[in-house]
Amino acid sequence: MRTYGEPRPTAAHLPQVGRRGFLGLVGAGIAGVAGAAGAAAEGTAAVGGSAAKAADCPYPYLDHPYLDRAAWGADESRRFQNGAERWPPAYYPLQTLTVHHTALADGSDHNVADPAAMMRSLYRNMTGNVPSQDYGDFGYHFLIDEAGVVYEGRYSGTDGTAAFDASGNLVTAAHITGWNSGNLGIVVLGNFNNWSPTSAAQESLTQLLASIAGPHGLDPLGTTNFVNPVSGDTKTVPTISGHGNWAGVDCPGANLKSQLPAIRADVAAILG
Repeated sequence: MRTYGEPRPTAAHLPQVGRRGFLGLVGAGIAGVAGAAGAAAEGTAAVGGSAAKAADCPYPYLDHPYLDRAAWGADESRRFQNGAERWPPAYYPLQTLTVHHTALADGSDHNVADPAAMMRSLYRNMTGNVPSQDYGDFGYHFLIDEAGVVYEGRYSGTDGTAAFDASGNLVTAAHITGWNSGNLGIVVLGNFNNWSPTSAAQESLTQLLASIAGPHGLDPLGTTNFVNPVSGDTKTVPTISGHGNWAGVDCPGANLKSQLPAIRADVAAILG
């Protein structure tokens, strides 16, 4: 059952801009980065800094490790049924960036000992384990854990950077009902009505937002008259928004929502 309120549109492709990159493995190795992901529960520093970034890193400001779908263990067979993709990717120009929190009811998204395992669990929920959340893939473009490690979410193909096709158009995900196409969703692991995001998670979020906003010409301090390219519906929101800017929800939680003005300012400062 799909809950995001938009039909599956048709992808369109323009000139190529380069292949997908993979951060976090240079100098650390996959095992080292996976270990960094598990360090969140201890509050220890993740493997980070420029030494952990690939030379062709498509996220120029991200100084935290990044795990693509293969590295965190996505079972790609779950995206298929009878040999066909259950949710074929569709792509539209990027307009906005939206921040969420996971806010799991049982509190298991706090002090997570194995964030990669949590990522796999969330993915299974969104690919059939929880029928009301069965989108056919991960519903967000990226997840950030407490150590600041970034995980690739929604599958976007192999010809562009994560979340985008080769022409720089965004793959449609499923994170806000009716407002997904052209709207990138980043979810931070935790319930930020109950506690505050770690400094590592907030720093990683800021750097990832800057790395995406800059190349796409988005003003982090601006507002956008968002036009849904599928339905034609419009809404004026901050270009970097919280889920609550789109719908009557408290996501991404009071303690992250209160940081969004500072995060926008920090993104703008990074971009100069």
